[in-house]
Amino acid sequence: MFRMTKNRVEVRIGGQVFSLQGNESEKHIQKAAALLNKKVMEVQKNDPMHRWSSEKRQMLIALNLADECVKLETDLERFTQELEKCNEENLALLDRVEEMALEISQLKMIEK
Repeated sequence: MFRMTKNRVEVRIGGQVFSLQGNESEKHIQKAAALLNKKVMEVQKNDPMHRWSSEKRQMLIALNLADECVKLETDLERFTQELEKCNEENLALLDRVEEMALEISQLKMIEK
């Protein structure tokens, strides 16, 4: 049976150190933690007097991350559609190249 190794990584988020464990690479875990830390810092910057409850800060952080995910999903969908369109255009061009190659072959045969 194949067993994935778990990576243990210490990260700093919002000024606190967390020991995380996951199947992803250390680099991936650090990158995810850095993104979360960035969002935590953005929310803290908008609440310099610490008037918001912990729940409100957590909700704003989650909403910011969800917003980013929605934007990325929209971009991915758009890029996927563009890629499909390019693939269709490439196939049409390949068909045209084949047609032209056949025409050239036929012209060469006539010339002989």
